[in-house]
Amino acid sequence: MFDVEYDEGESIYFDDLKGEMQKQAQLNHAEFEDQDDEARVQYEGFRPGMYVRVEIENVPCEFVQNFDPHYPIILGGLGNSEGNVGYVQMRLKKHRWYKKILKSRDPIIFSVGWRRFQTIPLCYIEDHNGRQRLLKYTPQHVHCGAAFWGKI
Repeated sequence: MFDVEYDEGESIYFDDLKGEMQKQAQLNHAEFEDQDDEARVQYEGFRPGMYVRVEIENVPCEFVQNFDPHYPIILGGLGNSEGNVGYVQMRLKKHRWYKKILKSRDPIIFSVGWRRFQTIPLCYIEDHNGRQRLLKYTPQHVHCGAAFWGKI
């Protein structure tokens, strides 16, 4: 509700994209609901909430000797395309509680999932004719575009 009031309730591209993804998820659920879990995993992959058995080979004996079941072991991995680096475009708006002015070419640390990286965004605004003009500072209460070098 805060976002709707603060953003003045405007419908944006990402809301439409999220709606399309929701429709596709419902279509997939309707298509695969009569199949067993093994067949669904073949097509969809493992869904959230499913249990997965992981077998790890060549584990050092110190791991087993010093294992404490009170501390969880977190497993994670990256897909084949997640290690790629390139130019990323995003929409950016300065939060109203952040006191300083955001400038183009100021280093920013992004924390996305378990990744954390530092990059230098270039802020721009798109004109009515489609041209992108570089901004020295981010506007106070409107979105602007930002392009930076980072994980795709």
